[in-house]
Amino acid sequence: MAHAADLAAEPIQQGQRCNVFSNYFIWGDPTSCPNKGVPECTSQTVVSAALRFANRAEPVYRVPRVTSLTPLGELHQPVYNPSPLVRRYCEATVVLDNGDQARAYYFVEEDSGFVGLTWNVYVCIDGYDRWRVYDGRCRVAKPAPAN
Repeated sequence: MAHAADLAAEPIQQGQRCNVFSNYFIWGDPTSCPNKGVPECTSQTVVSAALRFANRAEPVYRVPRVTSLTPLGELHQPVYNPSPLVRRYCEATVVLDNGDQARAYYFVEEDSGFVGLTWNVYVCIDGYDRWRVYDGRCRVAKPAPAN
């Protein structure tokens, strides 16, 4: 039985101009404009958004607040590449208000912001995901491992 993930992707058409409408399958091919709206992991806007996201969590989910987030860079995605879902997987170290240091994994996802027109950031702090929102050991917030 064939699944959608098993089907070959349509060839990317070169020479197209990227605009807000070419990002949707209705009007164009989103793979023709890769990473067009996704800033780098170390971008100040991404770091600020990740810090806001981490501190927005309910107190019942994670008690310590993040006082600083230092990006370490982008993690390579070995599988599902290229993908029509544009994501950058990133890694950082965080300092919590209780003095602990931890590793944080975050990803910047295209078209997941307001009305699907902007990017959004999702953060998982390793060891502080008691409700397993991002699966054990933040696996959802990391790139898929190569087999």
